[in-house]
Amino acid sequence: MTLKSETNQTYHHGDLRQGFIDAACAQLRRASADQLSLRALARDLGVSQTAAYRHFDSKNALFAAIATQGFEMLTAALASAAAAHKDDAAVTLVDVGLAYVHWALRYPERYQLLFDSSMLEFSAYEDLNVASANCFAVLLDLIKAGKAQGLFVDRPALLLAGIIWSSVHGLTSLLQKGTSADMASRRTDAVPQALHALANAQRPAMEMFLQGIRRQA
Repeated sequence: MTLKSETNQTYHHGDLRQGFIDAACAQLRRASADQLSLRALARDLGVSQTAAYRHFDSKNALFAAIATQGFEMLTAALASAAAAHKDDAAVTLVDVGLAYVHWALRYPERYQLLFDSSMLEFSAYEDLNVASANCFAVLLDLIKAGKAQGLFVDRPALLLAGIIWSSVHGLTSLLQKGTSADMASRRTDAVPQALHALANAQRPAMEMFLQGIRRQA
């Protein structure tokens, strides 16, 4: 059977690349990135190894494609949240922070690739760097808008954006550490109790982060 007939049997033109991305994401939900291989994914999709390498020359390239798409998805989620309260950058910033957390918890297999340089070489993929910059621009533009409205302290916008990003990223990472079942089974342990409290107070946590950069009256 030829490659063309083999791939067209299941996929329409252009769908196989996305098929590999979707299959890899499904695998990353079940196992570590080290266990993922293009050969195994091709077998699972019912295509040849050659078909895999037509789209990705390495596992690193596949990870870069997943991360690029992940940044694009996250950007869309943040932009949607940002559009809700255009007249108040501070309120919008809280909603954008919540959108960030919710997206990351919904797509943990994609989120892990967005910042982990041990899994892929970011500098080797221009599309990935552009997608990352576009995502950060949503936050940076909000910070600039808030400064123009006199809401935030007079410090460089990049610094303020970094402070908010690091806070939200830290909250997200903590919330990813445990499930509700883990917390419930170890309620005498202060760590899961703290995670449980954070999980149930995400908006107040965001508002506290925001207080750190707000201009005092």
